[in-house]
Amino acid sequence: MHFSTIACRVVAHPLKTVFVLALLVRLINLAFLAGNEPFFVETDGFAYWKLGAQLARAESFWSTLLAETDRMPLYPLLLGGIRHIFGDVPRIVVILQAVIDAGTCVLIAALGALISPLVGLIAGILAALSVTLVVLSTQILTETLSLFFFTLMLLAGARFLRHPTNGLAVIAGLAGGIALATRPAFAPLLAAAVPLVLIVALVQRRGFAAASAAALLFAVGAAAPIAPVWLRNVIHYGSFSLTTQTGHHLADWIAPLVKQRADGTPYQVTVDRMEALYAQRAQAALCAPRQLDCRAENDLNGQTNPFQRAAVKSEMAREEMARLPLSAYAKAWLEGMVVNLASPALLIDPRARALPKPSFYNTPGASLWEKTRAYLFDDPGAYQILLIAGLLAMLPILLLEAAGFVMLARTLPWAAVFAGGVLAYFLLLNGPVATPKYRVPMEPILIVLAAIPLARMVERSLPRRSD
Repeated sequence: MHFSTIACRVVAHPLKTVFVLALLVRLINLAFLAGNEPFFVETDGFAYWKLGAQLARAESFWSTLLAETDRMPLYPLLLGGIRHIFGDVPRIVVILQAVIDAGTCVLIAALGALISPLVGLIAGILAALSVTLVVLSTQILTETLSLFFFTLMLLAGARFLRHPTNGLAVIAGLAGGIALATRPAFAPLLAAAVPLVLIVALVQRRGFAAASAAALLFAVGAAAPIAPVWLRNVIHYGSFSLTTQTGHHLADWIAPLVKQRADGTPYQVTVDRMEALYAQRAQAALCAPRQLDCRAENDLNGQTNPFQRAAVKSEMAREEMARLPLSAYAKAWLEGMVVNLASPALLIDPRARALPKPSFYNTPGASLWEKTRAYLFDDPGAYQILLIAGLLAMLPILLLEAAGFVMLARTLPWAAVFAGGVLAYFLLLNGPVATPKYRVPMEPILIVLAAIPLARMVERSLPRRSD
């Protein structure tokens, strides 16, 4: 088939092309992963798979669903359904995630097409070939499922910016709510979106009543998917929080990493000290008021409120963090932003992770440069060579994304403001906790930004080709 014929078909059916290309890339990558071990690179994968096994059995379904407070339920429910039908076959999950991720690439293409058809096509191709998306789609983690619905929310929200309708408000709210039912990190973003829906509708000269109705529909749509979880937590645990993750995040990640930036204390040293301190605080806070024998593990781990345990850990972490200087926070957050934007996703590929490597968090160094230098050159190996190659490959991508943001700000300033707001939210939320997987919610916007200057280059080359 002639190249021009293929090009015409691609242009005529861009979304179908993107879906087929994305699915083909993911299935080929999957074909080169042998066994089940590559699907569980992250330790969270084992926890989700175990939850799925408990939810797959009728006798443990409701007790597991009621007791699980550390994670949102949608992804474990999906795993439970698959395990109930197919058994202990994680490859089925990854095949489904390949299809879902291909759908996400289509949504990214549609998001870029709101700028121009060429931007949409290029964004879809970049998404189909994105190492970050391809690698994470092979993991038993929430990223693939949550990203699909979050991208759908971004697409509906971007269309709402142009032509605010109640239907788009409902779609955006529901999509965001389903993403929230997968990962709690979306909650503040959805809360901030409610008044923005109202403001956008008013700016587009809809009446106050109509704008209020759109904001209400968005809020109801966003709240509906997580209402059962929230009501369970209020009724059974007396908490308005969605999960108990905050305490663990503050005590085991934020405080140790900022402490390391403040005075060079090794990450694991602070983690061990915080765990020992938590054990003492938990006994005092949870057992003494009820006159329990704190030597009995069952009382502490089985009969206490998990949100109370999380509150103890949060309070302990905040006390530790209050003693750290503001300069350490600024340095930790800035360095975390750089790593989250620039770290190559090749590092989390199961084949790369299987290579001998040190722990970046436990690598000594008071600054990002010191840690990076020690990590790369103190004991170099194949993994470090891949890391250097990946970092070099990320440089042109970062330049394209930066150029795309400037170009978007010149042509569609409101779109640039909202895109920048979403990027800033996730960068600030992740803070010093740095890994390529935390870039996943930003990928739809980053990919579209990278596609904008590439589309300009293609447009400028077309007249020269026709001459």
